[in-house]
Amino acid sequence: MLSVFLFASSAACVEGPEEGKILSLDNVTVTCYALGGDTATLKEPVESLYVYKGDAGKALIYLKNVIIEGEREVTSFGIKDPLYIIVFRGFFPGLSKVTVKKVVLRGTEFDIYAEYWNAPEYSTASQPAAIIPVGQLPPGKYSVILFVGNELHKKTEFKVKGR
Repeated sequence: MLSVFLFASSAACVEGPEEGKILSLDNVTVTCYALGGDTATLKEPVESLYVYKGDAGKALIYLKNVIIEGEREVTSFGIKDPLYIIVFRGFFPGLSKVTVKKVVLRGTEFDIYAEYWNAPEYSTASQPAAIIPVGQLPPGKYSVILFVGNELHKKTEFKVKGR
C-alpha cells in the first residue's frame, strides 16, 4: 500500500540519496519575449541564469532591468523570500524558445535540464526565458547549474541568509 502512495505522489517530487528532489514543473512560466521586444541595446546573446525574489509576475521586469537598464544583479536573499530561478537564453533575430525538462535539488545545488529550440526561418525577434519557482529556502550557499542536451551551459551562485 505504501509503494502505491509513493508512486502516485512522484509527479510532485521524488527524493532519493542519489537523485535528489525532483521539483514540480507545474508552475514554470515560459516566454519567447522576456524583454518585451526591447532588444535595441543588445549586441549579442547574453545567456544567463538569475535568481529573483518576489512575485513571479514581476520576474521579467527584474530581468529587463538587469539586462537592459544595467541594474545590479541580486545574489543574497532572506529565508522568507519566495525565490525564482530565471533561465534566459539571450536575444535571437529569429524565433527561439527554452523548455525546462527537469529541475533537481541536490542539497544546495539546483540542476536544471532544459532544451533549446530555434526556428531562424521566422523573422520574429525573440528573447526566450523560463521562470522556475523554488520557494523559500533554508540558509546556505546555493548553486544553479543549467544543462542543455545534458551539456553544462551555465552556472551561478547565490546565498540565503538566516535573518
